[in-house]
Amino acid sequence: MPNALRVLKSIEAGIGHAEEWLGMAAVAALAIVVNLQIFSRYLFHAPFIWPEEISRLLLVWTTFIGAAALTRRAGDLAVDTFIEMMPYGPRRAFLILRDTVMIVLFGFVALQGFALANAVAGMPLVATGLPTALLAWPVVLGGVLTVFHCALRLVMHIAVPVSVDQHLVPKTLT
Repeated sequence: MPNALRVLKSIEAGIGHAEEWLGMAAVAALAIVVNLQIFSRYLFHAPFIWPEEISRLLLVWTTFIGAAALTRRAGDLAVDTFIEMMPYGPRRAFLILRDTVMIVLFGFVALQGFALANAVAGMPLVATGLPTALLAWPVVLGGVLTVFHCALRLVMHIAVPVSVDQHLVPKTLT
């Protein structure tokens, strides 16, 4: 593997670890906020008004950061039965096409998220007063990270010779 690809893979690994830690922290915070709301509502009969918005924010951030993390691990949703049965050449061509389509799609998602973030800039959430754009920025970040992971995967499909092309068949999450 060329040196530049090794550097990109190490950068991707660092970004991937940050995505996973951010995702775990968001899920833990989501569990705390939701349970706080349950206890305050049903045990104390005095619910807070802010946990609904905070849990929505955390869920959106978890979704889009998690999607990027899954793409990095090749855990994106796929029916690969027929792909694995293909000979090397057509399989490689199909995977290159798949990654190209994903780059275009998630690039479009990131651009639309950016437009949404700009459209709602300055609008506060009702209960917390936080900017509504906090609901749109994870779409941008998740889209950009997914494009990065797909682009690196695409470069690997194109640049790495057959003998070391271990990334063609998606890894399992075990």
